[in-house]
Formats: sequence, structure tokens, C-alpha cells
Amino acid sequence: MQSNTRFIAVIVPLVAIAGLVLTWQHHTTEELRGKIARQRTQSRELAKLNAANQRLVTAQPSAEELQKLLADRKAIARLRADLETMRRRAAAAPNTADGPPAKAAPSLTGSLVAYQLWKDVGQATPDAAFETVLWAAAGGELGNVADLLAFDANTRSRAAAIFAELPESIRNELGTPERLIALLVADDVPLGRASVVAQIPTPTDTKVIAQILDTDGTQKLAQFSLRADGNSWRLVVPEKVVQRYAARFQSP
Repeated sequence: MQSNTRFIAVIVPLVAIAGLVLTWQHHTTEELRGKIARQRTQSRELAKLNAANQRLVTAQPSAEELQKLLADRKAIARLRADLETMRRRAAAAPNTADGPPAKAAPSLTGSLVAYQLWKDVGQATPDAAFETVLWAAAGGELGNVADLLAFDANTRSRAAAIFAELPESIRNELGTPERLIALLVADDVPLGRASVVAQIPTPTDTKVIAQILDTDGTQKLAQFSLRADGNSWRLVVPEKVVQRYAARFQSP
């Protein structure tokens, strides 16, 4: 009887200890399962964040792309300003259709003539075509300026490439690559005074040397090339000029 009692006295604590161990193991196992589940959730969330971050990095422009974007915006803003300048010039140009006959203006050859006196004197001679270009530019007549320009294959192709990169709204407003170059040429014409200093015929064209005075009195001598087209003369747009215009749309 005593041996049974002693056996029971030993077994009961052991069973109690075993129960405690099992309870602790169960509790520990549940904690581990919870940690593993949380780690898996965190891993999934981290993977999602990494994927989202990668998408953002991929979508962001590179430094070169950002520079080109900024250059394009500046160039487009300048083009819009040029168009507005031409509109103001056209609005300010005098309408002499119903007015009295204008006084004969002095010829640009040998005389410094203010832009208000530049006239449409046709295209029969190089100096006449040059003055007509000045007149059309001063009056914001982009269509007339475009008709007075001469392009070779390279300059026309380069102008078309610039035109193709413009926003659709500006392409629709300008209409053609030639009118784009006409806009930029007209914007280069200062509303000051001009004089034809000399004409130098060559086998392919005539060089017109002109004295140009800006509105602030700054003066310079510039050489222009005019080419015969049948019975008319046109102002040649050099490739280097188109390259200078193209530089407006390139990253610095």
C-alpha cells in the first residue's frame, strides 16, 4: 500500500510537469507560427514595395531625358512667343488699301531705311526681294516670308525633322515646315533700319551685303544669299541657319 502511495506521489508531479511542458511547447509553437506568419506578410509587403519602387524608378526620366524635356518646353514657349510677336506685328501693320497713295520710300540701296518704310517691291531683283522679305517679316506676314525663301534638299529635310517634333497644336497653326522657318527668320529681323551696302553676283546666286541697325542702335554687317527662281529672286536659307534653329530644341 505504501509503495502505491509513493508511486502515485512520484507520478502526479511528473504528470503535472509534463502537462506544463506540453503547454509551454504549444504556446511556443503558436508564437513561432505567429512570427513566421508575420514575417511572411512583411516579406510580401516588402516585395510589393520593391516592385512599386522599381516601377517608379523605371517611369522616371533620365537626366538626359529631363534636360531634353526642359529644352523642349523652353523652345515651345519661345515659339509661342514668336507667334504672338508676329500677330502683334500683323495687327500693327498699316492698312493702306483704302488710304491715300503712299509717298515713294527711299531705296534700301545706299540708304538706311526705317522698318516703317520697308515696302513690298517684288522679287525682280536681289535687292528688291531682300527688301520684300524685310517688309513681310516686319508685318508678321509668315505666308509671304515662306514664299520668299529658298531651300535646298538638306535644309528642307532638316526643317521637316524639326517640324515633326513640335506639338500638334503648333504644327496645325504653322501648317508647314517652311512656315516654321519663316517664323524663325522673321523673328530674327529687328524692327530698326536697314540698308543694302553692296551686291556681289556669283555663278549660283547674288550676295547681298546689308547694314542692319537694331532698335537700340546696335549695327552689324550681314551677308545674305539670294537665288534666282525663274524671273524671281528668293532668300536662301543656309543649312547652318537651320542648324542654329534646331539647336533651340536640343538639350544644353
